[in-house]
Amino acid sequence: MTHGPAATPDEGRRTEGEHGTRPGVVRTTLAVLRRDGLTLYGQAARAAGVAALGGLLVTVVAFLVTWPTFTAIRLGAIQAHIDEDSYAPDGSRVHDMWLTLLACLPFLILLLHLGCTAIQTASARAATGGQGHGPFRTVLGVYVLRGVLVWAPLVLGILVEEYFTTTTFREYTAIVPKWEYPHLFPLLRYGPPLLGLVLTLVLRFGWALAPATAATEGLAPLASLRRSWSLTWGRIGAWFRTMALALPLGALAVGLYLLLHLAARPLRSATVSVFLEWGPDNTYAAYVVGLLVPIAVALLLAGALILPPAHTALTVLHRRLLTAAAPRG
Repeated sequence: MTHGPAATPDEGRRTEGEHGTRPGVVRTTLAVLRRDGLTLYGQAARAAGVAALGGLLVTVVAFLVTWPTFTAIRLGAIQAHIDEDSYAPDGSRVHDMWLTLLACLPFLILLLHLGCTAIQTASARAATGGQGHGPFRTVLGVYVLRGVLVWAPLVLGILVEEYFTTTTFREYTAIVPKWEYPHLFPLLRYGPPLLGLVLTLVLRFGWALAPATAATEGLAPLASLRRSWSLTWGRIGAWFRTMALALPLGALAVGLYLLLHLAARPLRSATVSVFLEWGPDNTYAAYVVGLLVPIAVALLLAGALILPPAHTALTVLHRRLLTAAAPRG
C-alpha cells in the first residue's frame, strides 16, 4: 500500500474546511499535548524554576527592608510578656508591611508574566507546527499591557470606594465619611468596586486571545489586543466558543490552586520550625514565611500544570476564529 506526499498545513486546513472533518479545539489540544507535551511541560518546569528563584530574591529583599519592623514588633511582644500584658502590633507597622508587599507585587507579577510568555511562545509553536513567529518581547509586552489595562478599572473602583467611605485619604478622622453621605453611602460603598470588577472581567475576556495572537501572528501589543477583541466579540458564535473554553479553564485553574494550597498547608509548620531553628529568633517573621510558602508552592505548581494545555487551547481557538473570520474567496 503506497502513501502520497504529506499534506502541507495550508492544504490540511483547506481540506478540513471543505469536508468539515476538522476536530474540535479540545481534541486538537490533546493531540498537540500528546505530541509535544514533554517539551511544553519541560518549558513550564523551567519557567516555574526561574519564577521561584526570582520570587525568592524579591521576598528576601522585602524581608530585609521590613526587618526593623519585625524587630520592633518582636521587642514589643517581649516587653508585653514581661509586663504580663496583652500585645497587638501597632497598626502603623502593619501598614508599612502592606506597603512593602504592594511595592513587591509589580516585580512578582512581572516574573509570572515572564513565565507565561515562555510557555505561551512554546505552546504557539507546538500548536501551529512550528509556524509561531511572535518575538518573546512582543508577547511579554502584551501580557504587561493587558495586565495594566485589565486591572485598572478594579483598582480605580476600590480607590474611589476607599476615598468616599473611609478615612484612608483624609487628614482627619473626627468626621466619619458615612455621616457625610448618609443616603449615598451604600452606593458609594459597593458601586465603584462592582463596576470596576465588571469592566475588568469584560476586558479580560475580550483580550483572552491577545498573547496567542502576538505569539502566532507577531502583531504588536496594541494590535494584538485589538485583534483579540474583534475575534472574541465579533460574532455570537465566537463569543460563545471563547466563553465555553475560558470558563472551564478558569475554574480548573482556581480549583487546582485551591487543592494544591490545601495539600501544601503542612509546609507551614515545617517552614516555621526551620526558620526559627536556622534563622533569626522572630516568631512574627516566621509566621509570615509560613504563610507565604504554601501560597508560592501552590501557585507555581498550578501554573506549571495548567498553563501548557491552557495556552495551547487558546492558540488553537485563536486559529479557528481567525480562519472563520477570514473572507471567503
